[in-house]
Amino acid sequence: MTHDLAILGSGFGGSLCALIAHQLGLNVILIDNASHPRFAIGESSTPQADLMLAELADSYNLDFLRPFASYGSWVKEYPDIPCGPKRGFSYFNHQSGGGELLVAANPDLEHADTHWYRESFDAFLAGKVKQSGIELIENAKFQLETNASHTLRFLDREVQANFVIDATGGSNSLQIEHHCDLYTQSRALYAHFKGVSKWGELHPNNHHPFKSHNSALHHLIDGGWMYVLHFDNGVTSAGFVLDIEHHPLTEETPEEEWVRIMQRYPKIATQFDQSNRITSIVQTAQLQRKSVRYAGKNWAMLPSAAYFVDPLYSTGNAHTLYCIERLMKALHYGNSLSSYEALMFDEVSLIDELVSGAYGVMQDFDSFANLSMLYFAGADFSERKRRNEGIASFLNCQDKPFRETVSRWIEQARLGNAIPCLKDAIEPWNCVGLCDESKQNMYDYT
Repeated sequence: MTHDLAILGSGFGGSLCALIAHQLGLNVILIDNASHPRFAIGESSTPQADLMLAELADSYNLDFLRPFASYGSWVKEYPDIPCGPKRGFSYFNHQSGGGELLVAANPDLEHADTHWYRESFDAFLAGKVKQSGIELIENAKFQLETNASHTLRFLDREVQANFVIDATGGSNSLQIEHHCDLYTQSRALYAHFKGVSKWGELHPNNHHPFKSHNSALHHLIDGGWMYVLHFDNGVTSAGFVLDIEHHPLTEETPEEEWVRIMQRYPKIATQFDQSNRITSIVQTAQLQRKSVRYAGKNWAMLPSAAYFVDPLYSTGNAHTLYCIERLMKALHYGNSLSSYEALMFDEVSLIDELVSGAYGVMQDFDSFANLSMLYFAGADFSERKRRNEGIASFLNCQDKPFRETVSRWIEQARLGNAIPCLKDAIEPWNCVGLCDESKQNMYDYT
């Protein structure tokens, strides 16, 4: 049997592609080497991600999808699918000098972004695939041969596909050459817990524009940072992301390394005093990977398959949704995928610049806070342009003066130079009063 489209990987990206392609009248098969529910990370959304969820829902008549675009509608319509509120980003410095930075991304809990409990969210979308009549093959170890079309062999079956989307993680199902030329070099140590205390309750502060634990909470440490994301079902996702130069991988077990870092930062450790770990601690090697190609005549990769930079600015889910929109339009109208590939290359480069620059000045909190305004200005400007004009590049990536501004200051950060207030530098894209010294790093929603 020949399918119009075969999708490899049934995470949220693969399942959404299958549902949209089905709405376009394509004959789709979705194949995965495992099954749901299953542990996954990539849990934090942003306003750009929520905008894209809503637009995909409206564009392709996926009415069930729209409530996931904000915390209030999610918990009302889908109380059985766990999520957590994300009012914005919060940063707490545990190095010499201290310091805090809180940046709101929405006005209140009702309109807040969300942390996705991927185990349940991905399983829900895969269930929607089955309900739609799309063939979903799980627990299938497949072989792929690519010529003018694609041949997939699995479970004593053989199917043909005119087009293949790789929506897996780093398994490189299409056997595309990798060459990682990214500046960012980090690794991770992470798990899920129950009973983690909330930072804003342990350390309340009336000057905070929102409760710090209702956010993507970042603890900055020597040579890295820790994320803490709370879900409403009592589960907390937490992990350390470490610069490899400062924290090379050793012979320690994951548990030993976790304990050692916690002992060095007892204030952070108090969050976990009453906690129980409910998954194994995952200890990764270097996180960064990058394919030399992202698309061809009859194949394409979603971001999760094509590359990985770092979770510092929560770019992963939003970028995946942007790329899904572009890819499905290209398939629908029979357009060349050269633009899809070129845009993704540009966006990966921008993400890498922003993240590697942040690591370059992470030991100097004032410089870190100043440099982060490049990300927040680009993200907010794109969001506003998308709302007002219906189209905008991811993180303002296609705005040449913005890219030049980012590159100029990121180069200074990589050299380890102090970063001053960037108010004048970001003025053309600063719609929310960033770099206002009177705010003292506390930015409410504007």
